[in-house]
Formats: sequence, C-alpha cells, structure tokens
Amino acid sequence: MRRIILKLAAVATVLAMSLGAPVVYGQVTVNSPSPTKHPDHPKGRHTTITPIPGVCPAAVITRSGNYELAGPVGPCPPGTDGIDIKASHVTLHLNGFSIIGAASCRGNFGIGVGFTAPMLSDVRILGPGLIAEFAFGLAAQNAADSFVKFVTFMCSTGIANLIGILSPGGEWKIQRNVFRQGVPDDLLCSILVAADDNDLVGNDANSPICLFSSNNTVVKNTVVGGFSGIVTMPGDNDNEIHANTTNNNNGQSGILIRAGSTENNITGNKSSNNTPFDMEDDNPNCDSNKWEGNHFTTTNQPSCIH
Repeated sequence: MRRIILKLAAVATVLAMSLGAPVVYGQVTVNSPSPTKHPDHPKGRHTTITPIPGVCPAAVITRSGNYELAGPVGPCPPGTDGIDIKASHVTLHLNGFSIIGAASCRGNFGIGVGFTAPMLSDVRILGPGLIAEFAFGLAAQNAADSFVKFVTFMCSTGIANLIGILSPGGEWKIQRNVFRQGVPDDLLCSILVAADDNDLVGNDANSPICLFSSNNTVVKNTVVGGFSGIVTMPGDNDNEIHANTTNNNNGQSGILIRAGSTENNITGNKSSNNTPFDMEDDNPNCDSNKWEGNHFTTTNQPSCIH
C-alpha cells in the first residue's frame, strides 16, 4: 500500500498524466490488487478518492480500475465538473456521498464520461449517492456498454437534464435511480437518451424520460408529478415502452409519441390524471405503433390506443 498526495499545481497534474497514473486532486490511497475478488472488476486496482472541499473536478480518472469515493465533492464552482472518467473498465462507487454543483444547477457535469476519442466502454457508476445542482448530473459521449445504478439525481432550481447519453455512444443501462427536478419544464428531462440501444429500468422520476433515439427498452419506470411522462421524438423508432407508470403530469401527456416516431411497442403501461392526455400518438391512426394492454382514461386516438 502506498499513499500519494497529489499537489494542485499544473506541473504535478501534467507529470501524473505522463506517468499514466489517474489524475486526482486531493488525497488518494492506491492499493495493490486485492486477493479478494471484486464483483465488478476483480482484476482492477483499487483507488480511494478523498476530495478537497470546493476543488473540482475531484478526480480525472485515466486508468481502469475500482475507485471508491471517500467524502463529498463540492460545492463545485460554476462551469466545472465533479468527477471526469476518461478510461474504460472503470467502476466508481459513490459510497453514499454527494457530488454537488453550483446554485441554480450552474455546474457543468456531475460526472462526465468520455467526450474524447477513443470510445470508452464498461464504465460502472454505483450508488447510493447524490449528484445535484449540475447542468447534467451524468453526461456521457463516446461511451458505450456502461451503466449507472442506485444514484439520486437532483436539480433544485434552474435548468438541467439529469442524465444525458449522447451520440456517439449508447448501450447504457440506467437502472433504479431517482430523479428530482425542482422546476417542471418541457425542456428538462430526467433521462435524455440521444444514442441508441439503452435500457431504462425501474427508475423513479418527476420529469420526463426523453427518447431522442431508437431501439431503447423502457420498462417499469415511474414518472409522476412533472411536465410529462415518457416522450419519443420524430425519427426515433423501435422503442419498447412497457409496464411504466405515468401519473399526474401537467403539460404534455403521460406517454407521448410524436409524429414521425413509429414502430414503437407501447404495452402494459398505466397512466392517469395527465393533461392533455394520458396517452397520445400524433401519427395518423398511430401509424405502425402498437398500443396494447395499457390502462388509461384519456387519449387522442381511442381507435388505435388500447
């Protein structure tokens, strides 16, 4: 075991990068590979990140391995990130700690993944933990085949999309997270996916799940008390939307399929007390969308929404 105290000076940062070490601001404990296998990355090295209050990013991760957050991150100044991940095969354990941005969600990314070539994969972000007051709680681009679980995302005031999966990328699993927006708005999404082939399962939100992409699986999510529930966009097709609950959303419908979004399967969902409709399809006669086995009160096309 060895302890490394990284200085904040730019010279130390450049030196760390040139040696291939993870770039971390604050005090970091790096352990040798443990003989006990880790359930996520058993062969990765183990690094403890101990943030300095107000110093952001708390870590820029440039090597594969397991990373354990050992304290709260932030408050981060406007326009800064909490933690950046620039390597594949990384598991980040939040361990119940928070990553906090600037007031009115003026932080940049709570956790930023990728954004520069090459494409990353196998990045795992595990709660429990809170990521709050950033423009994006989690933002990923040039990152695929990864997941985030058991994390609470929040924006108290201001404008934020709590998770953004951007193209190129996709194939993310977003499972059993909690999303809370302080200000309902049609431009704010709990989950915004703009890359294909994601699985969104068991999340609890009060702002829309926004599908700007195709071939997504959206199952057993709850969206209650926001501006709208689940929304697909024109040209975004072949989505499986099943067994979700969307209630008490006031602004757009509980489930809304925009004109030009086709070949979607919308089955077994429950929607009530949404305005203007519980379930809405803006394509003439629902086009090739299949609505079956849903439970709702109001719809704009009772002939094809069932």
